[in-house]
Amino acid sequence: MTWPFENDTGAIVKKLAKRSLASEKRRNLMVVIAVALAAFLISFAAILSVSVAQIQRNQVADTYEAVFTSVDASDVAALKALPEFARVGEYYLLGQEHSEQGYNASYVYCDSDMIHIARSQMELVKGELPERENEVAVSEYFLSTYGLGAKIGETVRLDTESFQGGYTVTGILSNVGEKEGNTCAIAVSKTALTRWAGFDPAGYRAYVHFQNDRQLSQEVMTAYCQEIAARYGLPHVGMNNSYFAYTSKSIDFATTGGIAALVLIGGYVVIQSIFRISIQDKIQSYGQLRTIGATPKQIRRIVKRESRRLGGIGISLGVLLGVLGGFLLFPKGFHGAYYGLAVLLTVLVCWFMVSVSIHKPVKIAAGISPLEAVRFSVGQERIRSRKKRIRLNPVSMGLANFQRDRKKAVSIAASLSLGGILLLIVSSVVLTRSPEQAARLFFPDGDYKIYLSSEQPEEEIMAAGNPLNDGLRQEILSVDGVTDVLVTRQSLHAKFGTSASTEAGMCDALTGANRPDVEAALVSGAMPADAHSVLLSASYQKHHSEMDVGAAMELSLGRETVTVTISGLFDPLRVANGHGALAMDSVALFAPEALFRELHPEIERFDYSWSVVSNPKKAECVESGLEEVLSSRSNLGLDTIGVHIAYEKMQSGLIFGGLRALSWLIFLFGVVNLINTTLSNQMSRRRENSVLRSVGLTGKQLCRMNICEGLCYGFSAALAALLVGLPIAVVVCREVSKRSFAGEIVPYQFPALEMGLFLLVLFGLEFLLSAWTASRQRKQSLVEQMRAVE
Repeated sequence: MTWPFENDTGAIVKKLAKRSLASEKRRNLMVVIAVALAAFLISFAAILSVSVAQIQRNQVADTYEAVFTSVDASDVAALKALPEFARVGEYYLLGQEHSEQGYNASYVYCDSDMIHIARSQMELVKGELPERENEVAVSEYFLSTYGLGAKIGETVRLDTESFQGGYTVTGILSNVGEKEGNTCAIAVSKTALTRWAGFDPAGYRAYVHFQNDRQLSQEVMTAYCQEIAARYGLPHVGMNNSYFAYTSKSIDFATTGGIAALVLIGGYVVIQSIFRISIQDKIQSYGQLRTIGATPKQIRRIVKRESRRLGGIGISLGVLLGVLGGFLLFPKGFHGAYYGLAVLLTVLVCWFMVSVSIHKPVKIAAGISPLEAVRFSVGQERIRSRKKRIRLNPVSMGLANFQRDRKKAVSIAASLSLGGILLLIVSSVVLTRSPEQAARLFFPDGDYKIYLSSEQPEEEIMAAGNPLNDGLRQEILSVDGVTDVLVTRQSLHAKFGTSASTEAGMCDALTGANRPDVEAALVSGAMPADAHSVLLSASYQKHHSEMDVGAAMELSLGRETVTVTISGLFDPLRVANGHGALAMDSVALFAPEALFRELHPEIERFDYSWSVVSNPKKAECVESGLEEVLSSRSNLGLDTIGVHIAYEKMQSGLIFGGLRALSWLIFLFGVVNLINTTLSNQMSRRRENSVLRSVGLTGKQLCRMNICEGLCYGFSAALAALLVGLPIAVVVCREVSKRSFAGEIVPYQFPALEMGLFLLVLFGLEFLLSAWTASRQRKQSLVEQMRAVE
């Protein structure tokens, strides 16, 4: 601000700042790189958070809020007539049947509304849904692999138990996960459904989507659906919890905040160091300006104008790269308003970082007096402690150069060690929570599990004759390498809840074999004392406070419903027993075996999952033998520890791989600081080094001196990374071990490979920069260097 009667020197300040920028190309490049790197990291993290949240919203937007199960066609028609529903999808799952060609056919019936609702899982990409009995809609995978490349209007042949012969293709479906599971979705017509031998008129499902769903709360929708179920006598209505979780989920900027904090630290250290070195290089220039009348305020304005210009360029470049990178990775997560918010957050954080970083350098530049500026000579900084007698050699001189500016040495060591600390912590956590150990939680007895895997309800399969029987056991034991078969779970799918909320999941029988493990996993309450007491997973109680110890709730095992009391809560991590990579069928409740017998006296055995114990040396033989045994049984699935290990590796790669990449990017801040310091030293010490060379210092000795100084920076950074990062890594790994392995503490393992690579890059970089500096100095003659003016 210019006061009245005060000379406006803004134009002069602007011109001086412009000239200074033109003369400091190296510094400008380093500052722009540092700021751009910070802006890129923050904006990219923010865009990822925004994109993931938006993709989750898109998956549930305009889909369904509730599903009515076990309804007939008239019930579906009644629901479609209700004005409160914008869309009602009609769906019937016929189940899976094994084909003679080797694939598993999953037969479904659905109408056009259902196709729209389920478009994120199954989409009609071309053609129409079937209407006649001899028409089907199949996937592109089925047509290319088993349909001989047939097109719409042509005939394909089905060879399963219920559907055999030629069928005309009316549409092409896109179904998630078909190729991986070799399961082909086949949509049949309603005519074919009603003539199917296993058709149950009350086996439909109705998926409903509300009018004005954005204006209605979950409580209002739930109450209305329960009222409709009571009005029409419908057996059960379940709410789509994913819909409400994703639509009401706010953007998680916690990760972005953590990254921003790390970036702020790294960027602050580097930018301050770069400007401080630049100001030291130009102290005499600032002194000359003071001599001819420049005020401290004007000096501050010059430096601030330079920083704003460079900061603006770096922020713009970094934000552009961050937004572009996030959009290319997750184009479906684009949202204009959220992207704008992420950009605004990045600009504010980075501008704050630049402003804080230059505060000290600006103070130094404005506080220098003309007399001090004339006396000051870069490269002649005072060494805090001197030894009267010191033997001069390249090593001692390199150590002296390292100690001559302790603030600079600390700045470089701190910026280099920050990435090393983060890398040490992340790599230690990866070793603690190894994919093999995480997968072994699901396979405590053997490497293979055989379990019921069918769209048909478990109680129906078991009542008709459980396929997990003695005959199958003998076939499995006959496989070369198999030593034993253990019953690990007796279970049925359950629906449970109170008047306020309902849930669904697997209910395992509490037997003498698993009772000790379940009792060890108990976190509150007590074990069931009677047949109508159950244990509930603590994860459900966190979302439904009314489902606590002592509360009563309705429990349905199949079509039978009974009132039970929650006697205790258990930790689900201590009884991990799901199948498949996602373990979607992990236990939700434990009920006494007597309750199973009471509700389903017609079922002889409730076996749901077996564990196959085998010789590890014959793994390939065992797996192929088990696949052959199960090839003709469509109601059974094979789960292997290899699937879980592969999934855990993929998860670790996504999570910890990103953190590793972040640590190396943070390390780049230190690299920028180191390169700037090395180049600055080369410029400021040219006269000093030429004097040393004139009195006998050889080029090889000069190179050793520079390498010794550079190695001091590397050693300081490595030591700081170990002293600070190792205690933090031990504590973090201890907590991760407790959470991942149900309280068990895994011994700490030092990530020797990752830290060895870090040290190799660190010291290699120091060596190359030092050697390059000495090489540049040797190319200039002594006379040229003696004439150089700092």
